[in-house]
Amino acid sequence: MDAAGDQQLTGTPSPLKVGWWKRIRRAVVLYLLVPYLAVVIIFVVLQRKLIYRPTVANDLRVTTVGLDAEAVRDVQIQTPDGEKLNGWLMQQAGNDRAVQRPLVVYFPGNSLNRNERINDLREVVRCGFDVLIFDYRGYGDSSGSPSEHKLTSDAMRIWNYACGELSYEPGRIVIFGESLGGAVALSLWSSENANPPQPGALILNATFVSMPRTVAGLYPLFPFQYLLLDRWPSLERIPRVAAPVVVFHGTEDDMVPVAHGRELAEAAADGRFIKIPGAGHNEIPLLRLCAELERLELLDK
Repeated sequence: MDAAGDQQLTGTPSPLKVGWWKRIRRAVVLYLLVPYLAVVIIFVVLQRKLIYRPTVANDLRVTTVGLDAEAVRDVQIQTPDGEKLNGWLMQQAGNDRAVQRPLVVYFPGNSLNRNERINDLREVVRCGFDVLIFDYRGYGDSSGSPSEHKLTSDAMRIWNYACGELSYEPGRIVIFGESLGGAVALSLWSSENANPPQPGALILNATFVSMPRTVAGLYPLFPFQYLLLDRWPSLERIPRVAAPVVVFHGTEDDMVPVAHGRELAEAAADGRFIKIPGAGHNEIPLLRLCAELERLELLDK
């Protein structure tokens, strides 16, 4: 019997087959496994740069940007670790300051800066509310770099600034958060905070239930959700909110599925879900927002 017959009887693969299997394994490692691991490593190293995408500016002071100094004033918070959070308090020009209007504390999403939201801020002011907005660390002309721990601490400082330094009554403050800003707003009710705020209402727009759930939906083939440094567990925090909660979410949101908004509203002690047909991520119609602000009846208090 020849050598080929021996290999067939003994089950030993031929040199030709062994060679092909080695090539296939080498190709899998070189063209699939190595790039896959490289993407995972890049995500681990750069994840905060991918999550937090600020527009940086050297100077966004009212005089520099060219805003009406009667309607907008610069505000600043110094953090214990030496950073500066810069922002604006927007009010109606010529408004009688002796009659204090209710306040919207605005927590923005994960990109841009406060100057790029100026039209939205003005619309809220036209609805009869003052607006307080700060750029997160590393955004606009605020110093530092963002992380969940730092932004959570800063959120409480912003709330205390509104109630203390600016003397707004907590019950006449509406906390508004869009996308990541909703998670930042809900961090005010983290389990570590023994004295959570008692605002007049909390309004969320396009906010996710948690960062891992969001990342898993966007990148189902990668284990990114297990490697996150910042997790933003909004669904765990929202049941602690005693104030009325309104959740807006667009049906065509391709970043955060509309189911996230519905879950948040259902988990709230006093929650209401408003679905926006055809709207994408953060595309809340300002008229709908103003209508909801008016519905809170804070303007008459």
